[in-house]
Amino acid sequence: MNSDPDLHFTSDHILHDGGVVEFHCSSDTQQWPWLVLPPDHPIVVQNTQYWTSVESSLARGTMDGSKWTALTWTKWTSGDPGAGRDFGPMVRGTSQPIGDDERPQNRICLYDAQDNLVCDMLSYGVVFRNRDFEAWRAKAKDDSAAETSLDQFEFAPTADVGSEGVGPSLISPLHNDGRRHAMGLITKANAFPPGHPFMSGSGDHVNATHLCEAGHQFLHLLEGGKPLRVTGGEMRFTRYVELARPIRIEETARNENDVSMAVTQGGKPCTTITLQFERR
Repeated sequence: MNSDPDLHFTSDHILHDGGVVEFHCSSDTQQWPWLVLPPDHPIVVQNTQYWTSVESSLARGTMDGSKWTALTWTKWTSGDPGAGRDFGPMVRGTSQPIGDDERPQNRICLYDAQDNLVCDMLSYGVVFRNRDFEAWRAKAKDDSAAETSLDQFEFAPTADVGSEGVGPSLISPLHNDGRRHAMGLITKANAFPPGHPFMSGSGDHVNATHLCEAGHQFLHLLEGGKPLRVTGGEMRFTRYVELARPIRIEETARNENDVSMAVTQGGKPCTTITLQFERR
């Protein structure tokens, strides 16, 4: 239910003691268009986190396709901070389980062809073992605000949010009501193919990749649209974000090279995001 059985981003799995899985990564940009982006781009990081986690669980035999799962926390660093940022596309990786059945945790390390570290990711989630997920989600959508169409929303220019050549803007221009913030609108039209070439999902809700890219765009707004590179980050998910309903992204803390933000929808807290970055 969580993965298309005809799609495989990883291959040549080797299962070791302790559940560690080694694998190779696809380089097929026709099948995985987002691979044309830099390997440290947040879209690439989050897409890779999803597919490598799912497929490593399948390789271990611990993935129950009849159950829905939800990512609740992830943290990552792109590249080896002590070795600079000269790394190429990911070609192989390892997945190491570090949690238990009730709170599945995972560490994924990805490497390029020269064995440079591309990304080191940690994550954990929950499994909906007993809940009628579809009925629960249907009620949540019915109880949420009415959908907003794209033509009712003012989006910031793509140049201001760092998404030129990547995809549509997902957020508004910057506002300040005592806190710097932007509104956002993520829909099937602007965050799934063909409207967005590099993001997709189940279509049930806004996912981690969508939220991370919205946060990435907000970071660009805060930096005045100047070029930057995300070097790492952390995200915590406490409530599903519904598609086609406005969200608010608000700056909550700021240092020289990192920004923390909170995502709310309908006044309810949904996600917290911290992004570390370098100016280019």
